[in-house]
Amino acid sequence: MPALKKTKEDIIEKAGELGVEYESKYMGCAQCTFSAVVDALRWGGFELLPRDLEERLFSGLTLLSGGAAMTGDGSCGGITGGVLALGMAMGISRERQEEDRSTRRAGYAAAWKGIVDKYYEKYNSLLCKDVQRKRFGKAYNLRVPEISEEFLRTSGVFDIRERTPDRSVCLTPECTIAIAARWAVECVLDEFEKGNLKGQFRLL
Repeated sequence: MPALKKTKEDIIEKAGELGVEYESKYMGCAQCTFSAVVDALRWGGFELLPRDLEERLFSGLTLLSGGAAMTGDGSCGGITGGVLALGMAMGISRERQEEDRSTRRAGYAAAWKGIVDKYYEKYNSLLCKDVQRKRFGKAYNLRVPEISEEFLRTSGVFDIRERTPDRSVCLTPECTIAIAARWAVECVLDEFEKGNLKGQFRLL
């Protein structure tokens, strides 16, 4: 099997670093997690998809942050972005499903073991509001401007110039985005090592 440019451990660590960096720049779990995964893999010598396609997906994922359009009622954007990246790597296309419907089960199993079960263990849920409760002690309806402002003031997700060491939740490796990105990269690389990836990736 061709070798990557960086070690698996270094690529996983890079994903966490990029998750923190992207959250500070772009704010939003789904698109920041996804791009942290894709860019860390590319940095490590594994191009999951071309940059122009990544940008298009970034745009779509932006509206899936906050549990779908900031409602808190859908899945955490970290799991959405991470599982999307894994699904693209697994490459379970229409053609493959027509040939063998069981191929989906392999993808589900990889997602369960590598990302989903870890979410349940850490947050007891996949839902945005539940992750917020676990992280911040309460859930926020981010559609309401006043509540959104409260969240920005108290959760650590506020203007970068206002962050201080005691208000830096999303500037640490324990940010949900950083955690989800690390889990997703590890999962993709585990499946790569097993020879289970059928997506249109390339080694650089």
